[in-house]
Amino acid sequence: MASVAEIMRYVEHETDLDIIAIADHDQIDGALEAARWCAERPTGRVCALVGTEISASWGRHVLALFFEEPYPQRPFSRFKPLRETVERVCDAGGLVVVPHALSALVPSLGERALAHLLASSAARATVAGVETCSGVVGGRRSEARLRRLNAAQWRLANVGSSDAHHLIQIGSAYTTFPGRSPVDLRAALMARTTQAHWAGSEAQTARVPVRSHARQGWRSLVVKPARELRAVLAGLNRPRQGGG
Repeated sequence: MASVAEIMRYVEHETDLDIIAIADHDQIDGALEAARWCAERPTGRVCALVGTEISASWGRHVLALFFEEPYPQRPFSRFKPLRETVERVCDAGGLVVVPHALSALVPSLGERALAHLLASSAARATVAGVETCSGVVGGRRSEARLRRLNAAQWRLANVGSSDAHHLIQIGSAYTTFPGRSPVDLRAALMARTTQAHWAGSEAQTARVPVRSHARQGWRSLVVKPARELRAVLAGLNRPRQGGG
């Protein structure tokens, strides 16, 4: 619900975050714009990871992060099997974090699906973390169970993520780790030394007006699909190169 420039300025001046990830649903352009924003300000405090939230099979969300140049220029294919999706992220040089696991309110990996995914040694090498503090609606109610399952079974890095769709939500959940750079964060995820936290109370982190939620719903259900359809049609109408 904000432009990349608005997000970056907000993080720079209104939070103490060192690193953020712009990871739009099945989109990469916002993340690439954030990377350019940071490259134009080499002395700035905030770094932006290039990432995307992929809709895998059954629409379940997978968070792909840490892509490096040359960055992916197109979104990953949607609705592919989980293991195939993870393999594609690995091939592109990224890591996977499982967002808002066990959630009944948004498309998420359940306990059985995550266990099945992690049974693959190749997938386990790429799936680095799980959001044990997730700012998604109802995320706090899942925290205790997520931490218990992660400690006993999954043994992934604990991640705190605001899953922010509005500026005021940015930083409502966050991750701490040894160091301050993206390289340090990636190393901490692989070493399982990250910690997940909440910022303030649930009431403090949920002060988004109903009207703003309604606008977000309109954009996600109407504006975004229409924009994507136009892009597909434009691609179909583009002249083909070469003979044949």
